[in-house]
Amino acid sequence: MATFLQRTTPLTAFLTFLLLTSACDAPKPAPPVETSAQGSDATGTGSSGASPTAGSSAPEVVGPAPADLHDVDWTKTPAPGEFCGVPELVRFDARGEARATSTVWGPVHVMRGRNVYYGDTDGDNRDEAALYVGCDDGVTQNAQIAAGYVVYARVGKDLVVIGSITPRQKAGPYPTLLARPEFAPGRIIAHEKWYRPNDAHCCPSGDATTVWTREGSRLTPGEPHITS
Repeated sequence: MATFLQRTTPLTAFLTFLLLTSACDAPKPAPPVETSAQGSDATGTGSSGASPTAGSSAPEVVGPAPADLHDVDWTKTPAPGEFCGVPELVRFDARGEARATSTVWGPVHVMRGRNVYYGDTDGDNRDEAALYVGCDDGVTQNAQIAAGYVVYARVGKDLVVIGSITPRQKAGPYPTLLARPEFAPGRIIAHEKWYRPNDAHCCPSGDATTVWTREGSRLTPGEPHITS
């Protein structure tokens, strides 16, 4: 799961899809790609088996944090690549892009969304933040492999990652997309767009929500709930 880098290559499809759906942050998907020879049994869907579905017991520190996360310079903030099977932090260039190596798919192209979503989940009157990240095959640059919202929080004086929210509803021929995250006390609700068998690339017709519960510095997903 704000309104949605004008480009003519990888992000053209990304911006086109945003205009069509008026909600989703994710790039236009294409059929699943083959896994790398070094990969495991990943399916190539939007929610990959490569990444943990909840934050680690100790949150990952990515830098110092201002008192208000609205003041973070997100263009210079790294993101964990676990959602795409990248074991290290991903650092983006000025265009919000990076190249990395996935343990599942090999070389990948990673992009960061422009929009940041804010909300208070732990009742401390300070917002947490969710930043969209996605990766594609790095070749056709429109074949979405995986996507997620990286959730950041302020712990002490540190900016930390408490988890990556990934799509949970699995259906249709293309990867499920993330529409937006919705913050609430003790949880984040991920709105997802999923494909029915006859849906075109542009237009997933299914809607689902998944509630991610926050317990300390950990996010745990529930079962997806189909809403349409």
